[in-house]
Amino acid sequence: MGHFEPLRHYAEVHLRLEPLAAGSGVQFGTVTSTDELNLNWQRLALTNAMERDHLGVLTGSPITDVRITLTGGRAHAKHTEGGDFRQATYRAIRQGLMQAREAGAAVLLEPWYRFELEVPGECVGRALSDVTRMGAEYEPPTMAGDRAKIVGRVPASEVQDYALEVAAYTSGRGHLYLEFAGYAACHDAEHVIETAAYEPEADLPNTPDSVFCSHGAGYTVKWYDVPAAAHVKVDPATFRPWRAADAEFFGHM
Repeated sequence: MGHFEPLRHYAEVHLRLEPLAAGSGVQFGTVTSTDELNLNWQRLALTNAMERDHLGVLTGSPITDVRITLTGGRAHAKHTEGGDFRQATYRAIRQGLMQAREAGAAVLLEPWYRFELEVPGECVGRALSDVTRMGAEYEPPTMAGDRAKIVGRVPASEVQDYALEVAAYTSGRGHLYLEFAGYAACHDAEHVIETAAYEPEADLPNTPDSVFCSHGAGYTVKWYDVPAAAHVKVDPATFRPWRAADAEFFGHM
């Protein structure tokens, strides 16, 4: 949930964040009825959601493999300006990500490679030790004559200079083949997160907090208190079938 209501401004946005399969990227859509929020405001909120890369709350890295769905919102006939929905939407995404982190549902990803490692038979022990140390996922080695082949996946961060090592310990008789295999769960996420020391609540340009108004003055509400302070109570019974924020959705603006 995101709310932006400094004096003479107003917008509230409610979103649902759902995980998608690896490699899906970020998808946007709406289930909000036009009886609950005018179509033009829905289009504006989703335009704002789609106009930038949103940072995750674990290390400040861009998010991916998530569906972001508009579930509700509110504008003010007199005070709402276009930029108000931008602020409310940004804050709603970050607030949702903070809730996901709190629930243990935020996952740090890293790039992985598919690999084939061919070495002389007498070097297979060293090769298996290496790929295990790297956190690779691999199948048992196969033998063809006096050569062994190991195939699997390995974190890109662990294999950067390994081709040179293979050449060295096999006296030039070993070969490493790599192919990008997309993003998957980080193999040492706890260490990476600790090293990054990212503080999402201190990242003010990407704040998860909201701004409400009382007695003519705006005040900040922390992300975990926003649900209790929100003005809109989303009713799933009013939801329409999910509609993608695609060219057809924006086609009649």
